Amino acid sequence: MKVLKYLFTFISAVFTATSIYAQDYPMDITYYPFVNYKEGKLIFSKDSAKFERLYQKMDSIIKYGKGKLTAVQIGASHTQADIFSNRMRVRLQTLQPGLVGSRGLVFPYKMTKSNNPSNYIVSYSGFWTTCRNVEWKRSCELGISGASATTMDVNSRLTISMNPNNQVKYDFNEVKVFTAPHSGQFEIVPDIEMGKYTVKKIDSLGYIDIKFEQYQNVAKFHFEKSDEFQNSFTLYGFSLENDNPGITYSALGINGASFSSWLGCTHFEKQLQMLDADWFVIFLGVNDANTYKFDENFYYNNYVTFIERVKRYCPNAVWTFVVPNDFYLFRRKPNPAMEQEKIVVKKLVEKYGESMFSIYDLMGGYGSSLTWVNHGLMAYDKVHMTALGYNFCADMFFNAFLESYSNYLDKKNFQKQ
Repeated sequence: MKVLKYLFTFISAVFTATSIYAQDYPMDITYYPFVNYKEGKLIFSKDSAKFERLYQKMDSIIKYGKGKLTAVQIGASHTQADIFSNRMRVRLQTLQPGLVGSRGLVFPYKMTKSNNPSNYIVSYSGFWTTCRNVEWKRSCELGISGASATTMDVNSRLTISMNPNNQVKYDFNEVKVFTAPHSGQFEIVPDIEMGKYTVKKIDSLGYIDIKFEQYQNVAKFHFEKSDEFQNSFTLYGFSLENDNPGITYSALGINGASFSSWLGCTHFEKQLQMLDADWFVIFLGVNDANTYKFDENFYYNNYVTFIERVKRYCPNAVWTFVVPNDFYLFRRKPNPAMEQEKIVVKKLVEKYGESMFSIYDLMGGYGSSLTWVNHGLMAYDKVHMTALGYNFCADMFFNAFLESYSNYLDKKNFQKQ
């Protein structure tokens, strides 16, 4: 199935606004007779004017090659695996030449004995202990990534390298290091082969900004003690960035996470502000609904608390609330709680003047998981999608964003006439 007609409108509007040429569109999307394609759209509140700031940033990058646009997706297992989010990242950054920004936030999930995204490679040495926001009996404080890795061995080492097979190449000349905001931490030091660099620390936030004179595709770090009171180092994540204009799409996810999990991260919102996000994509809800006693009010209150905390530190970002996929409760029967979650999300869209995208409705609503399993779009657990399914949903989300952006371009061009 060809992407909807709005993509033709989008290209026409871009050509009207700029002489930079886009890649060939529309792209092909597989047609499935059971998919509710008309639900593959962004739904806005009555007043969507605040999204014009986001589209203006797109304009600046596309037309003049100036500026940056930063999106941050926050979720659970699908986000940790970075399938849906990576598809969005690549679609946005390859929409036309000159849109590739930075890779954004990464965490060495391999150190937690969990799955790591395939687009970067982690290696390390020394003894490390880890913690995640889904652990019930934990005494650790957590930050931006929802996970931590701590070493008390000053001889430990850590390397993050970009996968050479990535469709998009992510060189960087700046690494933001997120760590525990207290004294007694080892100094994290780039290896000598990374060349000259400068360091800026904001200890109150647990934030270290390292800027390199040369671009890199591998980040290698070791640790040093500058005084006798330093006895450990705790990592919350790296943001790999560069000076290029373009789009950055970071993904923050922990397997099994819910809103309660993220609300338990002490330094999350404070550190999140350092990413300077323009657009938050909130893809949570499956784990909140994975219970026989789903409480709609409790879910609503957690969602509101999460939004309010983040808005305190990131007041200028726009938001898209994603209604997650239909799934089977404990793999036995369809879960009616997803209908309640959709009602909550609609309330939040109007309360905050934001937008929503419903994968649940796109799938076909209540009980549609089994059909998606039979066509290879969902795993046999009837909870998680396959890579094919997540990529398909990401393509639909990407198209929904393009549709909303093309509508903005149409409106702007009409006003000029």
